[in-house]
Amino acid sequence: RFAEITLSVPGAVGVIETLSKRSDLVVGAGTVLSIEQARQAISAGAQFVVSPTLELSLIPICHEAGIACISGAATPTEIITAQRAGSDLVKIFPADCVGGPYFVRQMLGPLPDVRFMVSGGVSQDNVAEYVKLGVVGVVLGSASLDHQLSKGGHDGLVRYVRSLVKLVDEALGVSC
Repeated sequence: RFAEITLSVPGAVGVIETLSKRSDLVVGAGTVLSIEQARQAISAGAQFVVSPTLELSLIPICHEAGIACISGAATPTEIITAQRAGSDLVKIFPADCVGGPYFVRQMLGPLPDVRFMVSGGVSQDNVAEYVKLGVVGVVLGSASLDHQLSKGGHDGLVRYVRSLVKLVDEALGVSC
């Protein structure tokens, strides 16, 4: 239901503009690193903005436009700075490189009110653990999805994503 189009992809703003017209999809811009990029994405119809890094200048621009701002963080200092600045979610990136679910668990101890999203290394092996920790969002990155697509084609990719959705539902106690 959510699609993040990274601005590192050629023509990303046009893709955001096209997809934002769909009523069945919430489309946002990812890899946003500057105020100008945020403005372009918002003008194209982005409903949220995600940065892989702590870009505090993006938060007020997003909030003025009435959309969510998700700030990237990889340290406790970045996490609390993002939260205090008003980031709607804090994206742990790259989650697998900073410790995965173990890192999130350790951060939730002193920072229980932070709403986390994780990106980087999310897989069938850890998605349920992230959900059980209370992570608000999980990002399926292009590396994993590209691998699934090349391995199993379109049908294999769809099966993989459905298996992850099933694991999330089970972790939430939602009957499928």
